[in-house]
Amino acid sequence: MSALDTWDRISGLFAGIEQRLSEELRKTFDLGVSEFRALQRLSIRDDRELRMSELSEILQLSQSSMTRLVERLERRGYVYRDNCPSDGRGKFCVLTESGEAYILAAIPEFEQTLERVLSETFAAKDARMIARDFADIAPTQP
Repeated sequence: MSALDTWDRISGLFAGIEQRLSEELRKTFDLGVSEFRALQRLSIRDDRELRMSELSEILQLSQSSMTRLVERLERRGYVYRDNCPSDGRGKFCVLTESGEAYILAAIPEFEQTLERVLSETFAAKDARMIARDFADIAPTQP
């Protein structure tokens, strides 16, 4: 099997995991994966804030997608935008107390969901074969 075939299979496996997680997050928390990840990333910061551009890089979202995501979280009262004092054009995304309480309560349940989805996924024969294929092409550590 070629590296490209393996990459295609890995991408498909990841997309399936992401879709299942997204469905579970929507049902349980009424959040998308990117929204959850944004709140989680903000919650681990001492100052509970990140520049919008930095957060979009972390989440691998375009500027317009990042803006829409933050608008959805703002409507729920989980974040607000603040001006960057050193750069008038820059904006920060800041986690509110309500957003922090929400995400801290959601993280343990999300981790359980993630563990379940991953164990169910990798219990499947195809997923184990993909993992072996990947190991065959991955560089070995010296």
